[in-house]
Amino acid sequence: MPSRLRDRNVWFGLLLGVLGLIYIRSMSASGLAELPHLMAALTVLVPLTLFGVVLRSPWPAAAALAFLIVINLSLN
Repeated sequence: MPSRLRDRNVWFGLLLGVLGLIYIRSMSASGLAELPHLMAALTVLVPLTLFGVVLRSPWPAAAALAFLIVINLSLN
């Protein structure tokens, strides 16, 4: 059984998680999202990214990123 560190899907899921963190940071820097919105975004992003690592699939992290886009669009 291959190690989790050698699996491309795990790295791609983590990359999507980092992209989500950058997206949350840009939401914060724009001043549009306040603390409750940022905490909701982190509450979605972190568990789904870690769930994707456990499953060795990037799809939960991609779903979290899509949900972050929905949160950002709801603020506009």
